[in-house]
Amino acid sequence: MKLSDLLAHDAIAIQCHNIPDADALAAGFGLYSYFEAAGKKPLFFYGGPPATKPNLTGMIAALGIPVQHEPGRKEWSGLLITVDCQYGAGNVSPVTAPYVAVIDHHIQEKELPPLCDLRPWLGSCATLVWDLLRQESYVPDANLATALHYGLFSDTNGFSEMRHPLDRDMWDALGANHAILKRLKLSNLSLAELTQVSTALNDLSFDHELRFALIFAPPCDPNILGFINDLSMQVDSVDIAVAYCRLPSGDIKFSVRTSSRETKASELAAWLAEGLGSGGGHREKAGGYIALSKYQDRFNDKPVHQYCEEKIREYCRAFRILDCANPAAMGGWPDMAAMKTYRKLPSRQGFVPCSALFESRCELQLRMLEGDMDILADAEKTILMIGIMGEVYHMERSVFERSYRVLDEPYTPELPYAPTVLNKRTGKRVCLLHYAQTCESIGTNTIKALCLAEHVKVFTRWDEDNCLSGNPGDWLVGRAADDMYIVTAPVFGQIYTRDFTGEDISAHPCVVQAGKRDIPVQVAFADSPGTVKTREGMVAHERGDAILTGVSGEVWPVVRSFFDAKYTADAGTVPGQNGAYWPAASAVWALQVHEPFTLALPEERGLLRGKKGDWLVQYGPGECGIVEEAIFAQSYRLVEAG
Repeated sequence: MKLSDLLAHDAIAIQCHNIPDADALAAGFGLYSYFEAAGKKPLFFYGGPPATKPNLTGMIAALGIPVQHEPGRKEWSGLLITVDCQYGAGNVSPVTAPYVAVIDHHIQEKELPPLCDLRPWLGSCATLVWDLLRQESYVPDANLATALHYGLFSDTNGFSEMRHPLDRDMWDALGANHAILKRLKLSNLSLAELTQVSTALNDLSFDHELRFALIFAPPCDPNILGFINDLSMQVDSVDIAVAYCRLPSGDIKFSVRTSSRETKASELAAWLAEGLGSGGGHREKAGGYIALSKYQDRFNDKPVHQYCEEKIREYCRAFRILDCANPAAMGGWPDMAAMKTYRKLPSRQGFVPCSALFESRCELQLRMLEGDMDILADAEKTILMIGIMGEVYHMERSVFERSYRVLDEPYTPELPYAPTVLNKRTGKRVCLLHYAQTCESIGTNTIKALCLAEHVKVFTRWDEDNCLSGNPGDWLVGRAADDMYIVTAPVFGQIYTRDFTGEDISAHPCVVQAGKRDIPVQVAFADSPGTVKTREGMVAHERGDAILTGVSGEVWPVVRSFFDAKYTADAGTVPGQNGAYWPAASAVWALQVHEPFTLALPEERGLLRGKKGDWLVQYGPGECGIVEEAIFAQSYRLVEAG
């Protein structure tokens, strides 16, 4: 949905939820400003009790927000837009209208109308409205910019719970009036709320083993939760603090703080809200909310305090910790020798040489969907890689040149968020896609990988302070015990495939023995070195090697010495001359592989690629091949193991 789509309506009303907060006021103000600039005469209103908090009344007065308190309104004759809430929800007064639109950043709780934009991954509805305004090339004036900025500040607990890069983009882009912002921020705590803080801290629960404090606060402004947590984190025995309260709608708002290296506040917030709401933020500060209706559907009357205690303990005990800087402390897990080998597939992705962005060395902030990351980059030595899901990571130029080739084609990916980079020395932020070129991995690198059956956190050797988290189904990838990292399941399946190079399959639990059927093949001996395009890939051969044609017209080369030992000339063929040859009756090991896979032939003769269901055939030590499933059925018969 675009805002310009709504201009077809003459009568437009914007309704925010009862007892509006700063985010609802800011988002509604943004919509009002756009429609007014387009020549409309919109109505911006709310029902329920009047807004009385000093920061909200001050915001309305200082920024000239034209919101009206209309608790008695029951109907509207044109388009009604509910902002920061959903039409028919319990926190918004019912108003009937022939046309309804919803613009909100909470999880869906009601059936939505066709006109809607719901983005629960955003930290504020102000961010959503800012993005809609940006799409229409509408530039907020100083008052609206300040309102949107304060709406984000309020709904993300002082910017500590920003959970999407769009939140951070708006924060960077808006030129707010900081004098007004300072006044509003200092008007946020009343004497009554100070009493609420005291009551909450006086009744906190503490887990001595896991060193976390859980604090229930009486109904209060959500920003008070962050204030309570910040006070709690001053205690030397508290490593994790979670404070929560009930909102007027009955939903649960919570805030998270952590100083533990093993605990990500954003991750714990998402853990608490999983399936019930949304949560996110930064490594040390985060928050979220739980929808009451979803909570009751799953847990009935279970006390929220008990739920939070159980979920925090579950999170703290769920992860196996791997510290690549201290492999001896890993307890022998994982066993690298037992991990399977995978090969990186040739795949197109983007890259940006840092020399295109700046000169010499400097600190960069990479912004992507997963969050912000700071790196120290060298203009001549550092390459920024853009992964298939928009993830950004840095690589030494020498490694890049060994592993990738540059392609002369534009880089035009479809990404959920276009990553950016900030030069911290100049303060300039640019979109990486504007500088990105296309490259393709050569596909020669192999790694060891393990599909995770448990939650794992990995502290890599290049970043001892921040960890990579993996969930069941994700992959632990590495080349050595001190060089491991996490690859998420969707990414792993697109860039890696099982590799059997050098693997003896004779001991595999699913291996069988097979013998060639009594069917001749046509053979031509190569007059010169060259390559043959087989169904599994290009294979090199030398002069004199045998080029075989099978039952379905498939062609493959065989080293001459191996061919002479395994094939016999037909009665009508002179040995060593082109013609028909019969395979030997000897058995081979065969394994049907139920996933895509690769096999590198000895002496760099080629890389074969098998499809799911194809057979890996081991003719002898170091001699393997891939046979298509249908051709295997025609050419081989299973035999009893001797």
